[in-house]
Amino acid sequence: SGADGSAVGSTPARKQGREDIAPVEDVVQRDRRDRLLRQFTDKPEALSLDSFLSSIELFDAYDTFVSSATTMKLFEGVAQAAPFLDGAKLKITKRQIGKETAQSFVASKKSGEAALMAYFFVLCEEMAAEARAAREKSSSPADIPQEIYDLADHQGSAVPGSPHKPDGVLYYSKHAVKDIHAVHMCVEAKITPTPDAIPDLTMGQILDYMNALWVNQPTRTFAPVLYVHGRMLTLFVFTRRPWFRIELGEFCYASASPSGPAMDSVRRTLLRLWFIMTLPADKFGHFCDVDTDSQYIRFNHADDDDRALKDAIMTTPNSPNALSLKSRIQRTVNPRSRLAYLFDTMYMGNKAVLKLSWTPKNRLPEGAVYDILREGNVQGVPDIYDSGLLLTDFFGYRLEYIILEHCGESIGSYVNGYRKDDKTIDPGAHLEVKQFIHQITSCLVQARVHGILHRDISDGNIAVRDGKAKVIDWGYAKVIVAGAENILGVDPTVANNVSQKWTFNKDDVFNNENTFDPLTGTVYFMSVPVLFGMKRRGLFDDIESLFYVVLRAFADPKECFGFNLYTNETLALTRVGILGCDGSYLKHFGVGGLGSLEPTIEAMFRYLFYSGDSYIGHKLISDERYERLSDPVLAARFMDKEAVDSLRRFLPDTPAEAGPSAKRKRNTGTAGSAAGTDATDRPKRARGRGRGRGRT
Repeated sequence: SGADGSAVGSTPARKQGREDIAPVEDVVQRDRRDRLLRQFTDKPEALSLDSFLSSIELFDAYDTFVSSATTMKLFEGVAQAAPFLDGAKLKITKRQIGKETAQSFVASKKSGEAALMAYFFVLCEEMAAEARAAREKSSSPADIPQEIYDLADHQGSAVPGSPHKPDGVLYYSKHAVKDIHAVHMCVEAKITPTPDAIPDLTMGQILDYMNALWVNQPTRTFAPVLYVHGRMLTLFVFTRRPWFRIELGEFCYASASPSGPAMDSVRRTLLRLWFIMTLPADKFGHFCDVDTDSQYIRFNHADDDDRALKDAIMTTPNSPNALSLKSRIQRTVNPRSRLAYLFDTMYMGNKAVLKLSWTPKNRLPEGAVYDILREGNVQGVPDIYDSGLLLTDFFGYRLEYIILEHCGESIGSYVNGYRKDDKTIDPGAHLEVKQFIHQITSCLVQARVHGILHRDISDGNIAVRDGKAKVIDWGYAKVIVAGAENILGVDPTVANNVSQKWTFNKDDVFNNENTFDPLTGTVYFMSVPVLFGMKRRGLFDDIESLFYVVLRAFADPKECFGFNLYTNETLALTRVGILGCDGSYLKHFGVGGLGSLEPTIEAMFRYLFYSGDSYIGHKLISDERYERLSDPVLAARFMDKEAVDSLRRFLPDTPAEAGPSAKRKRNTGTAGSAAGTDATDRPKRARGRGRGRGRT
């Protein structure tokens, strides 16, 4: 399944066995293409060009182009000179010998796919020449678009900066360097037409080119690949979820004596091809103009007081509020579903991070989470300098941008700076991390008080800078609205304001996020109940994730058995076993002596996995209704006073004097509701246990 929990799909029906597929030279390339094929097992949606252009608001421009009196005869001569396909061979007739297109094609003396691409290159040159001539003669030259991309042959050489060898590439003509970052669209050719099922070998190539565009071009809205097969031209369009197969039509003939209607059909195909090949990048494939090779972007608002975005433009480094795209923070780029690009940059004199995020429109925007945290004055989260929406609904996904404070390096990287070898870490790290734990738990408790649960606490999402730890990347958070069933949560008025600003249906989105409770997070740091598939989630799960983050930071990388992943369930069972070894659990996580940090870790361990003197690990995976109690005495050993007071205020039935072995009182229900994870997570009295348990 994808990161948004939906099924991952993709290619048409298989017609080849592995033994029929030619070996791929590069094993890495083969593995990458196999992975892409597994992610695209669904068939593409068949769309007409008219329908696709309507969906991206270009149909009117296209209709004007093809129906204009100026273009009534455009490409007529090029269409007449088109060859015909005889089996796997392209041929021309005596009638065509006088045409420049045919003469150039004959001179190439190529066959098979090489001949097909040779004709395609000649065809594009002739179309450009005829368009230029028509513009010179026309009283309305603007009706005839001119070429704006450079077509290059890469059948024998890789696109610079990549291992890819598409048969052809359309480059942005004004880019000084023609490399993978300057590719507008790739072209793949096969002499045999494949109107239905496309062989895995070919589909793997097409998907590979698509993936390269998403990986290397963060301003993308979709990735187009032109497929030339037999007499047909097919355009594949890959958005963040759906992908489309758009038939442009036949661009050569089936016989040596084409009819008049056949010639007109080819001419119309050429009109369609010319239209999409002359669309500027900001209208076809990008959210801004990338015609030049600028590496700076600026986001413009409608006015100084309005947070509504007017546009985004590529600009110069001297432009006010220009953000550099030169220093990209490397993260995995998925070809489908959710996606985030991050850049180290400067903003108004501050070190900052620019984040561009694609999320399903029925999921919570990260910018909305930061707005709620800011409204609640939650400490320990990044300062947000600017944020907004670039696209509200592009084939089911939104695109948002956030410019936020640069919070430093990951906590694991920070601890490694104290590492002398795999087993030895300078004691100074123990004192610092002890303070970080207090800061982070305080942040998580404050966030929960104001209705936000992070749900993805991991090493990479705890950042350290100038002696302070902050929780970053709230993109998988959920909102809990305060009400009759949740005393503890975001104020309904704040929820309404945020949903209006970020243009989403709050009821649909908030309810939808509940369904992702057991699916969200970074596996190595998930709590035992989440790993085991339990559907309820709360603050305890985030604190348990922090516990693993700290252990991983101090672990010997060669001996951290508690982080060996086979499946989620086996990791959960492994941890339940390890954590049951009261005196030696640290050793099984690869952690040696923790010095001054050890009492803090021990308090977290008891807080998370013990009820009084009883180990509860087995209950975390066997009882869906089981809820952990918050022990304020243990909490005070690793949380700030304000955080402990918040827990006490919302869990009044937990005795202040309770210690690790104190007997719990029966829960009245109100406190558990206050600390519940959402409206569906109401406190329940456990049958046969004699007491309810207040969940935080």
